[in-house]
Amino acid sequence: MFTKFTTIAAAATLIGFSAFAQTSSGDTAGTTNAGDQAQMQMDDATANVFYSDMKARTLRPETEWSKNWAGLSDEQRAKMKSDCSTNGATARSEGDTRVCEWAGNN
Repeated sequence: MFTKFTTIAAAATLIGFSAFAQTSSGDTAGTTNAGDQAQMQMDDATANVFYSDMKARTLRPETEWSKNWAGLSDEQRAKMKSDCSTNGATARSEGDTRVCEWAGNN
């Protein structure tokens, strides 16, 4: 009986610790796609200008942005600039902030 109780107690401790480890908050410095930061909503065409993988928020090299930006319609470019100006920079991810700064100058 004691062996069963000890085994159950050990399993419960491990399960509890695993749940704690997954939910504890820690700073992950250097991530541009951190889940805690607001992410701008972009249509696929606009996202493809700047991101090679929108889900993971992997930015393309900035050298590709100009060519891709030119492929958007005037309406798409205007919407992107409008979205950037209405979404405060403090609420955006680092990648989206870079994108908005670039779009604002082009």
